[in-house]
Amino acid sequence: MLLRIMLPVMVIALAGCGTIRNNKMTWEFEQSSKSYNKMIRWNELDKADAIFPPERLREEFKRKVKVAGGVKVTDFRIKRMECRPERGEATVVLEIDYYREPSVTVKTVEDIQQWEYVSEGNDSRRWRLVSMPPDFK
Repeated sequence: MLLRIMLPVMVIALAGCGTIRNNKMTWEFEQSSKSYNKMIRWNELDKADAIFPPERLREEFKRKVKVAGGVKVTDFRIKRMECRPERGEATVVLEIDYYREPSVTVKTVEDIQQWEYVSEGNDSRRWRLVSMPPDFK
């Protein structure tokens, strides 16, 4: 009798743990993405290289940020945001309006951001940006 009661409770509890974990991962992704996109908006990409890309991509990310020097972002719009916590992947499609000084001509570029939920050691995991900043031409 006890087994009949405990088995459904255990199944529900385990299913709930997965949902809680996925919700936590989604919330963490939204916070990371929001923080990164604010850095883009306020022309602080030079600070992003120490925070968002994994170590293996950091130098390439820095090079892309250097090429983007002189770019002034005027606005951005999130066209699509998709988080797949069960796969540890997320995608953001961002449209960025910008100009490059001394020009005042506003251009638009689409930034497709790929994110992964990666191990940071010591059982710690974190969302990392595995795509590069867009080419601001």
